[in-house]
Amino acid sequence: MELSLDLSKNTDDGSAKGTPSPLHRDLIGIQYLRGVEATIVVLFHLLPQLEHLGYTLEIGSGLSGGVDVFFVISGLIMWVTTGSSVSPMKFWRHRLARIVPLYWIATTMMVLVMVFAPSLLQTAQFDLEHILASYAFIAWVHPTTGLMDPVVLPGWTLNYEMFFYFVFGLLLLLRRDRRLVVAIIFFGALPAAGEFLTQGMADKSFGRAQIAFYTSPITLEFVFGMLLGELYTRTGILGMIGRQYGWVIMLIGFGGLLFMADALPGMPQYITRGTPALLLVAGTLSQDCAGVVRKYWLPLLAGNASYSLYLMHPFVLSATSQVWRKLMLDTSIVGLWMFAIVSVGSCLIVAAISFQLLEAPLIAYFRRRRR
Repeated sequence: MELSLDLSKNTDDGSAKGTPSPLHRDLIGIQYLRGVEATIVVLFHLLPQLEHLGYTLEIGSGLSGGVDVFFVISGLIMWVTTGSSVSPMKFWRHRLARIVPLYWIATTMMVLVMVFAPSLLQTAQFDLEHILASYAFIAWVHPTTGLMDPVVLPGWTLNYEMFFYFVFGLLLLLRRDRRLVVAIIFFGALPAAGEFLTQGMADKSFGRAQIAFYTSPITLEFVFGMLLGELYTRTGILGMIGRQYGWVIMLIGFGGLLFMADALPGMPQYITRGTPALLLVAGTLSQDCAGVVRKYWLPLLAGNASYSLYLMHPFVLSATSQVWRKLMLDTSIVGLWMFAIVSVGSCLIVAAISFQLLEAPLIAYFRRRRR
């Protein structure tokens, strides 16, 4: 959601030095997928707004799988774009410069609304400890939802991203051929470690909630992406299957992402959503490797602006919902469908503006600073 996918340049120092095989390919299909999945997340968060307007749409929980796709993509890109010459500090500096500025802007916007216009907010209230934890990317109990959500609610995924970046940076101290094995062992052992550490803790205690957050099996989805990245950099198998079977793999993954979690409610998320997400990303990547994906500016813009879309859409959805109620446009089914179309369209437009005026200039500024 926040990653540059220009693989002709290393994300840390502008070179691919140290990468097992030189990669000079823009993964356009993966970039398109980012835009699609960010839009799916918007649709998922549109449902509560429709409920506020008095309309409940029962379509299952499959739309929430967009975040699982992002985790797999994150693991993939981190693995592909870091070679043996990248130091942990250089990696962390780049990740912070890429993630923090826009997220802090969004968080500050939310805090200002809390202070000066709290009546506009539906699920937020001022809590200093929670706000500071949000700025620091530390999982903290939200004072309103009771969940481990930051001030900007979708930012819970960024807390996992930052945790993954911290661990991945430490892995860069190892030889490349050992990193993947250590990552599998570490993230695979986290759930068991969480069970051990929370023994004897009260069910709703703060410490138990934090430990459960950081030891969730969902972090295995980053490893899925790393495994896919190793397959991509070491073999040509994805290119071979891409021309004939890539679309089939994508459709299977997308279908599983939409329906598997509801069909198998007792299974863990990294299986019911992580595995389909892996198939979807793998199928898309195989199309890129086969060279069958063409570049079109509009879906490419959606992919480029996916991080802005992910962070800014809660503001747009909430504002549009309140405007709709004040104008009394929520009294008919036609008005509700118009709300869905206008709000999603507005989210996409605001994301494009945010990318052009905020995100892209910030990326360019910090890139100049690094050079």
